[in-house]
Amino acid sequence: MMGLIAIETRLLLRSRLALLVLTLLIAVLALAVSNGRALLEDQIAARAAATAEVAEASAKLQGQLAKGVPPEEAVLLPMRVRTPIIAPLPPLMDASAGRAALEPSTATAGLRARADTMFHRTSLENPERLARGQLDLGFVVVVIAPLLLIALGAGLFTADRDSGAARLVLAQAGSVGALLVARSLPRLSLVILPVLFALLFLLLTGPDIPGRPAAALQWALIAMASLATWWAAVLLVNSQKITAETAALGLVGLWALLTLVMPALIAANAQLIHPAPSRFAEIAAARSAEINASTSWETDHPDLASGEVESRRASVARSIGINSKVEAAVAPVSARFAEVLAAQQALASRLAFLSPPLIASDAMAAASGTGLAASQAWRAAAAGHLADVKAKLGEVIAGDGQLTADRLAALPEFTPSQASAPPWPALAWLLAVAVAATLAAVRRYRAIRLD
Repeated sequence: MMGLIAIETRLLLRSRLALLVLTLLIAVLALAVSNGRALLEDQIAARAAATAEVAEASAKLQGQLAKGVPPEEAVLLPMRVRTPIIAPLPPLMDASAGRAALEPSTATAGLRARADTMFHRTSLENPERLARGQLDLGFVVVVIAPLLLIALGAGLFTADRDSGAARLVLAQAGSVGALLVARSLPRLSLVILPVLFALLFLLLTGPDIPGRPAAALQWALIAMASLATWWAAVLLVNSQKITAETAALGLVGLWALLTLVMPALIAANAQLIHPAPSRFAEIAAARSAEINASTSWETDHPDLASGEVESRRASVARSIGINSKVEAAVAPVSARFAEVLAAQQALASRLAFLSPPLIASDAMAAASGTGLAASQAWRAAAAGHLADVKAKLGEVIAGDGQLTADRLAALPEFTPSQASAPPWPALAWLLAVAVAATLAAVRRYRAIRLD
């Protein structure tokens, strides 16, 4: 067996096609590593800038408290408080960007903030680029590497049958199983090993992020299972009584169906079955509530203040009251939107098992900490922290309205959500598909008659 594997390896390395595949793969992996590293550096810089900005504002506020401020200024200080909400750095975002390039990573909590507006992007990427995904290691595994495997394996056995050498090849191998192993291992290694080396390079040269080694292990297992699934498809197609050209065409068609068509169909069906309400309804509800609350306040509190301090306290109370009514008006619309999105995601998750590439992509993003579950957990934790901060500051305003250094220090700090569960079900499904397809291919190979 080992001698047969060595012979197949030497023949493969002498092949121009194999050298072309290896060269192309290395070039794409270099670009993917570069893109991943650039994204990681941008995310680290964004978090550092947000931390510095909020720290500067906090230091200025603490300085004012230390010096002492006039009463008419002191009543406004609670409105100036901003506490940082910074998402933890995903452990392996440089391997699979996932939603990291789309989701905001920082926000601030204060009395002026609202859960429906606390997340925003300061700039927008190219929409087409966002739609097709970033070229990272995950993209290489899901989109590019399967095509390279198809190029290496399209004529794995059909070419021998077309040339009439199949009987001789089987006789030299001794058995169908030995032949398949000898031809599969070198070709799979030619594609999988460079991907794993690129992942190892990111792991060794990247920053020390908690959970990074475990995330890399999960990511590597999913990547290998995904590529093994594609190789099983190559073996199964080669077991059919077709020509090498037909096998190549069929495999490319299967790749296009599972990688390009099925994910789009799954997303379209999820949106069609569970249509999301318009975001304009949320904006309209917020604007209407703001106008009604302002009018109501001015009607119920004419000439309420009799002095400068009282006037400013009334202004603070007015701002908080309007903000609370706007939040109450928007909450049902936001809840309905979140409910529909959850239903869409639940349906898409069930249908995703029809597309192994989609399963692999989502699983690698989940392992990297950039999946949808991590994004939703971060948003929920941020909204909860905002509610806690506003409640504490509301207690200050409801009392004497004076913000002291001790009260400022007692404000809650943001606690990130726990890491999401490892994507073991996706890994198990990919392995099951690979094993089933391989067994079906072996059975067909054993039944082949060459006369």
